[in-house]
Amino acid sequence: MTNKLRNRLIALTCLIIFLGLGATLFLNSTGSKPFAVILFIGDGITPGTLASARLFSGGGEAKLDMENLPNVALCRNAANDFSVPESASASTALAAGKRVNRASLCIDPSGAKLSSLLEEAASCGRSTGLITTGEIAGVTAAAFYAKTLVSDKRNEVISQYCSHAPFDFVAGGGAQDFTQGSQEGDSPLLKQLADNGISVLRTVADIEKQPFWKRTPILGLLAPGPLIDPVQDEVAPQPPSLSDLVRVAISHLQGNNRGYLLVVDDPMIAAAAATNDGETVLKRLIAFDEAVATARRYAGKNALLVVTGRENIGGLQLNGYPFLRDKGVALLALNAEGYPSLCWSTGPGHSNEDNGSASRSKKLTQTAGILAQPSAHRLSSGVGVAGDMVTLGAGHGSEKLHGFLDLTEVHDVIRDQL
Repeated sequence: MTNKLRNRLIALTCLIIFLGLGATLFLNSTGSKPFAVILFIGDGITPGTLASARLFSGGGEAKLDMENLPNVALCRNAANDFSVPESASASTALAAGKRVNRASLCIDPSGAKLSSLLEEAASCGRSTGLITTGEIAGVTAAAFYAKTLVSDKRNEVISQYCSHAPFDFVAGGGAQDFTQGSQEGDSPLLKQLADNGISVLRTVADIEKQPFWKRTPILGLLAPGPLIDPVQDEVAPQPPSLSDLVRVAISHLQGNNRGYLLVVDDPMIAAAAATNDGETVLKRLIAFDEAVATARRYAGKNALLVVTGRENIGGLQLNGYPFLRDKGVALLALNAEGYPSLCWSTGPGHSNEDNGSASRSKKLTQTAGILAQPSAHRLSSGVGVAGDMVTLGAGHGSEKLHGFLDLTEVHDVIRDQL
C-alpha cells in the first residue's frame, strides 16, 4: 500500500467518524416530533366523575385505562369573560390556544380570527382527522374549522365547513345539516363537498373499504343527528362505537410519512349530564376510556396522546359508602342508608321509576324510586359547574403536563409537537 493510498483511507475513515458523531449529536440534541398526535376531548373529566366511572365499571379495585397515562395536570378552563365556560369558549381554548368570549368560536376578543390545531397540522404537512360523537356542525367540533362570534348559528357553521380546505378524515353525526330539507341527491352542500373532492360515506364499513393510499378526503355522515344509542328501538341500527371510529381513523391517517393529528371529541357526555342521566354519563365515560385504550394500541410507540376535559355540566356526585365490589346498577340505586347514591347540583333530576311524573315528595325514598338522582336546584337543564379539568398524557411532549395549567397551555403542548 502506497503512502498516498494510506493517507486517503485515513482521511475517509476520519470523515466517516466525523459524520457519525455529528449525526449522533444532532439526533440527541434535537427532539424528534411524534409521528402520531391524538387529542381526546371529553366533558366531566374531573377527579370525582372519573372516580365514579371507575367504580361503576368494576368497583373499588377497577382502573380506567386513562389512569395508566403517566403525566397529569389540573387545568383551569375559564373563558375570557366568564369564570365558568360553556362549550364554545372551552373548545376554542383547546383548539386555538386563546381565551375567547362566551359563544365565540376561534375569534378572539379583538375580533381576530384564530387558527385551530387541525389547520396548523395541515400547514405542517400532517394528515388531519376529526371524530365527534355529536354533530359535525355542532359547537365542539366546529371549534376546529369555524370562525364566528355566535356559535349556535348552524347554517353559518355548516357553510364554513363546506368551504373549508378539506381535512383528511372527518366522521360523526349530523347528516341532516348537510341536506337541510332537500333530498340527498339534490343537496347543494353535498354537491359542493363532492366538487371539493370529498368522498361522503354513510357507514364505517364503507369507510373501511376506502384505500388509505389514495389520500382522498373522507366525510363520514354516520347518523342524522348525534351518534347516540337508539332509545327503546331494537330494530334501529346501532351507531358505531367511538373505539371503532378511532381505529378506522388511525388506519386511514397513518399513510402520510409526515404523521398526523387526530382530534376525538365527545360532547355527548355533557348532553347526558344536562339531563341528569347519571347512568348514561358513566357509560359514555367508560366508552370514552375504551377509545383511549384503542388509540394507545393502534397509534404505536412514537405517539403523543393527550386526554383532557373541557367543561363540567350538572355537578354529578357519588355519595355514601359503596362496598368495594359494588358496581353498575348497585351504584345507581339508593344506598343502604336510604339516600340517593347519585345526585346533581342543577338540572331536572332523574329517576327511571317515576318517568318524570309531576310532583316529588321531599322523601325521595317514598316517591322517586330506588334509582332517584335528585338535583339540589331544579332546572330544565343542568348548567356548568366550576372546577378544574383533568388532563392526562403519554409520549414525547406530554411531560409538560404537570401541576396547574390552563386549557390554552394544553393547546400549546400539542402545537409544539406538530
